[in-house]
Amino acid sequence: MSSENWVQKFYAKRASLYERLFVDFLGWGRELETFFRRSGYIQPDFKILDAGCGTGIVTRILYRLAQERGFEGVRFHAFDLTQNMLDIFQQWIATHGADNIELKQADVLEAHAFPSSWREYDLIVSSTMLEYLPEDKIMDALINLERLLSNNGIFLAFLTKRNTLTQWLAEKWWRTNLFEESETQLRFYKAGFANIKFKNFSSRWSKFIIVIEAKK
Repeated sequence: MSSENWVQKFYAKRASLYERLFVDFLGWGRELETFFRRSGYIQPDFKILDAGCGTGIVTRILYRLAQERGFEGVRFHAFDLTQNMLDIFQQWIATHGADNIELKQADVLEAHAFPSSWREYDLIVSSTMLEYLPEDKIMDALINLERLLSNNGIFLAFLTKRNTLTQWLAEKWWRTNLFEESETQLRFYKAGFANIKFKNFSSRWSKFIIVIEAKK
C-alpha cells in the first residue's frame, strides 16, 4: 500500500476521533489558541496556507482572531490528503459563513497541482503533517512549502518531538515520524530556509511538540 493510501485510509476511519480526542479532550486546540493569541503571526491582508489542515483547527483559530481584531482582507487556503477530515472542516466553514476559506484535497508532495493562485503566502502553517510522510520525502515537502512562501513570508511548523513517551503514544498508535531539534534544523536549512528559530509552547506541550519558525 502506498504511503498516500494508508494515510487516507487511516484517517478516514479516525477523523472524528482525532477531533474529539486530540483537538478537544487533550487540549491541542486550546494550546494552539494560546500560542497564536500571544503572537503576531496574523495581520490584515495576509494570505495564509494551512498545510495538512486536518479538521482545520489552525485555520479556525486564526480566522477567529482575524475576526476579533477586525483584520480585513485575510485569505485562507487549506489542504489535506483525507477527504473525511476536510468534510468536518467544511461543515464548520458552512456553519460560520467563512467565505474567505478555500479547501482542497491535495498532497504536499504534488504542490505543482495546486491552483495557480496558491502561491506567495505570508504565512504557512503545518501542524503535525510532516509526521506522516515517508522519511525520504520530508525534504521534498519542505522544499515545496518553501517555494510557496512570499519573500518575507513565515513558515511555522509543529512537529512531534522524539522521546520515550511519544515513541509509545504517537509512533505506535498514530504511526507518526518523530523529530529532534538538531536534525530538524538541518533539514530546514537544506530545504532553503535561512532564518530558523525554535519557539516556546507551554511546559506541558513542549515535552511533545517542537515549534519551528522559518524564513527564506
